[in-house]
Amino acid sequence: MFDPITLGAVLFLLAIISAVVMTVTWKMNLQERGLGMWAWAAIIGGLGFLPLPFASYIGSYTVVLNNIATILAPILILEGIFRFRGYRGERLRSYIYLLVMLYSTVFIIILRDEPNERFLFFDSLMILIFYFSAFFLLWKSTGMERKIYMLSAAIFVLIGTSFAGRWVLAWNGSFEANLDAHPYTSYLFFVVIIWTLGWTYGLSIAVHYRNHNRIVKLATHDYLTGLPNRKYLSDYIEQLFKEESNESFVLFSLDLNGFKQINDTFGHKTGDDVLIKMADSLRDFSWHRYTAVRLGGDEFVVIIHQPVDEQSISSMKQELRVAIENDKLIEHGVINLKISIGHAAYPTDGRTLDELLVKADHQMYQEKSLRKHRSEIHTAGYQI
Repeated sequence: MFDPITLGAVLFLLAIISAVVMTVTWKMNLQERGLGMWAWAAIIGGLGFLPLPFASYIGSYTVVLNNIATILAPILILEGIFRFRGYRGERLRSYIYLLVMLYSTVFIIILRDEPNERFLFFDSLMILIFYFSAFFLLWKSTGMERKIYMLSAAIFVLIGTSFAGRWVLAWNGSFEANLDAHPYTSYLFFVVIIWTLGWTYGLSIAVHYRNHNRIVKLATHDYLTGLPNRKYLSDYIEQLFKEESNESFVLFSLDLNGFKQINDTFGHKTGDDVLIKMADSLRDFSWHRYTAVRLGGDEFVVIIHQPVDEQSISSMKQELRVAIENDKLIEHGVINLKISIGHAAYPTDGRTLDELLVKADHQMYQEKSLRKHRSEIHTAGYQI
């Protein structure tokens, strides 16, 4: 059985390393929410073990300082998980944390010389925090993201279960005022060491994975609308051509009528808002299997997997028009979008992406020349 002061010193050094790692990760990823909480959690967690060598001078208040820091650090980690995963309700949670810390501080001070009673309270709280951390880290995650989160979640479950073990011992009155006398103290220190390394490593990997996905998305998605871009379309079509089924599909080419006039009259910011509204309409389109892409400017492509015949193509084109051509609120008023649509069917109209785009664009420009409707912004007394 190791001296708790020695183990505390080891934990303090590990917490410092953890704090450095999380602080650097935070500063390198300022766009990510929650990382600042994790950095402060590592710092405060390390400071919680700093009073242990001075126990002979400050007496039972060593336990008070250690326990308060040991509660605050996991709370900050939990809040960091909430923010990293995008959960709302920060203000409500901050009130809850404040009440928990005030309540905990009072109880820890009162019970500082009563280890069994203190552990019954303290460990119950720690079990909840660690299990909540694991649960909300995994909640609604899927695929590879879920597998990565499971590394940290397993660490949280491990330490939560270890505190549950001490809670059972405390329920049976196993602890004396001198905590060195019980071997479970050393075991719990070792688990905390594993947890300190584990949550730092696991959550750092989660940040790295999210950055990797962001870089991939920047290469294959349009920065303004969030829709896939031309590169994504090329890769997607290439993959379709490689499939043995050679399933038929229709490529629709869409162009916003009157978009240049909107840009010239209201400026590019309003033009960007219009493009975003267009993209939102395409995202909300309710067809079973489809892909919407922004090629550039006001040009969009929609690919719909459907048996090719004139009646179904006409029906799809009408559904696209209904989904897009309606009033949408923007900064300068209300815009009514108008679009021109052309189409090309695979494989009858082409067997390469370029052939399909040329055919669809040709039809789209024919329709644009025939339909004189254009997108309009209605303001208080102004219309284009």
